[in-house]
Amino acid sequence: MGLISRHSIETVIEANDIVDVVSSYVRLDKKSSLNLFGLCPFHEEKTPSFSVSPGKQIFYCFGCQKGGNVIKFIQEIEHLTYPEAIRFLADRKGLTLEEEEDGLWKERFQKQRDAYEALREAAGFFYRQLEGPQGREARDYLKKRGIDRRLYRKYGLGYAPAYAPGLYDWLADKSISDEAMVSAGLVRPDQRSGKGYYDFFRHRLIFPIIDRSGRVLAFGGRALEDKGPKYINSSETLVYQKGKHLFGIPQAVKSGSDFWFLGEGYMDVLALSRAGIDHAVAPLGTALTLAQAQLIGRYVDRVVILMDSDRAGREASLRSGEILEKAGLAAQYLFLQEAKDPDDYLNLLGRERLLAALERTYDRTGYLLALLKHDRDQAIGMPANEYRDRAIDLLAAEPDGTRREIYGGQLAKELQISRRAVTEEIERRRGLVKKSGQADQAGPSSEKKRRQRPTAQEEDQAQELELMLLALLANQNQLGKLTISFKDKGLSGYALKDDIKAYLTSEAVLAPLSETDFARGSMQAIARLALEDAGDGRLTLASLHSIVDSILEKMKEDPQEEPSPGPSLDPDRIHSMIQKQVQAIEGSRLAAEAQERVFLQKLGELRLDNWRRQASRINQKGHELEMDG
Repeated sequence: MGLISRHSIETVIEANDIVDVVSSYVRLDKKSSLNLFGLCPFHEEKTPSFSVSPGKQIFYCFGCQKGGNVIKFIQEIEHLTYPEAIRFLADRKGLTLEEEEDGLWKERFQKQRDAYEALREAAGFFYRQLEGPQGREARDYLKKRGIDRRLYRKYGLGYAPAYAPGLYDWLADKSISDEAMVSAGLVRPDQRSGKGYYDFFRHRLIFPIIDRSGRVLAFGGRALEDKGPKYINSSETLVYQKGKHLFGIPQAVKSGSDFWFLGEGYMDVLALSRAGIDHAVAPLGTALTLAQAQLIGRYVDRVVILMDSDRAGREASLRSGEILEKAGLAAQYLFLQEAKDPDDYLNLLGRERLLAALERTYDRTGYLLALLKHDRDQAIGMPANEYRDRAIDLLAAEPDGTRREIYGGQLAKELQISRRAVTEEIERRRGLVKKSGQADQAGPSSEKKRRQRPTAQEEDQAQELELMLLALLANQNQLGKLTISFKDKGLSGYALKDDIKAYLTSEAVLAPLSETDFARGSMQAIARLALEDAGDGRLTLASLHSIVDSILEKMKEDPQEEPSPGPSLDPDRIHSMIQKQVQAIEGSRLAAEAQERVFLQKLGELRLDNWRRQASRINQKGHELEMDG
């Protein structure tokens, strides 16, 4: 047997979704917005530390540190060599592997090389045409759209001339074969004359489709006159499948941003770049595909969707959000009310207004509510009760209780009605509302429940522990100064500061932790917002105090609202408790043993044994650190 071709390996990886493969061996649960978790199949554990990223198509265990792609997983789980694992996965999908000694593979490989060469030469030809005398009309069009030479050079734009000598003649002079031109989708046989070839792109502004490594894969062309289709795109070839690539990938990767914008087309990407935003990509004339979403997931975990504001654009936004979430990415939405698309918005209102608008992102429910409100404001005579009913229906479909509460409060304030009335109607439509008076009925069972409730002292202690955990997460800079010693292991003075700081913000800690681990009511709402900020790396002591203030302020908005279940929250006491925990953490820098008691015992009382088990393995030198206090 010969070496398996690179093309075959890539095909095997693309055909075998890692979630599907791993799920055949491990039960996976969604414990974060991005990844799936389960018990590691490679070592014994009781708390899940094995994660799978649908977006990045990789697995990783925070316990035994094994990780890799789908081939590596099969190697480990089935005890196979690398080639054996590839063949295993190929058989799973009924794929035929190409080997480098195989004559057919060599022929295919040579055709791909010839196609890449033809595409590279074509990109150079189109660019020179744009810069030359024949490109005047295309340059005038770009100038009208606000695209200067610096910008069209950055994205490699070009111009396809209307008349010969055109691309075919240029490539022929470069000794590119007719077969390579056809294979690359650049020319087509002339069916009318029965001989010769004609250029596929003629009198069009050209957008090259370039992959991460800088290879030209295909082209898109925009008409410069009102004849024929507005846009045409290269057909699929040996080197290009439109559902697997995106426009703007090299520029977005180079930007180094931790999130990307997803536009509707080429001009959306260019408009954002005009405004100084290079981390934007767009599909290639079709709806977003799962493969494209997974491609994005190799580089970022969050995507802000920015489609046209018309009905088709709205539907495309929602479909794209579903695809992105299926790929394990966090999807947010933008709605530019004052214009059809980013290009129009930039031309009408300017760069500063566009940049400000790009900060106003929504989750899915918030986006749908914004659309509904816009439609109500634009409609003539939409009854108030129709708007209210449609808004409540949207909120009833929202699975997250905290979001329902927040949006419900906003709706109540907007409609000037009781928040309690809105909340009850939302829950009634969810089929969760209880019969009136049920909670107040007297009897042995309710008396037993009252006896089982924690005492005020127990509630205060629990609340203090919960705030301690949030303060720990918010106080990462102070934790970064820690030096913990482990005398019984002969590691006195060994610094764990980098590991602890990284560990506190890792998915191993944050993923199993949710607002449901906190007391119901306002404490749970505080935890929800704090954990979201911690997961995004935005939680600080100042923001934690701000979250507390915002939740307590919300409780005061409706004096008729019943108190939230759970212990009552006194603002001064809570802020004092947070500060107390911060001082305790700071003091621990001066006494390692005191730090162990604060850091371990407090967390242990919060039932977070997972932290101890994981922290015992974070010593990068391979020592086993026993952290049991």
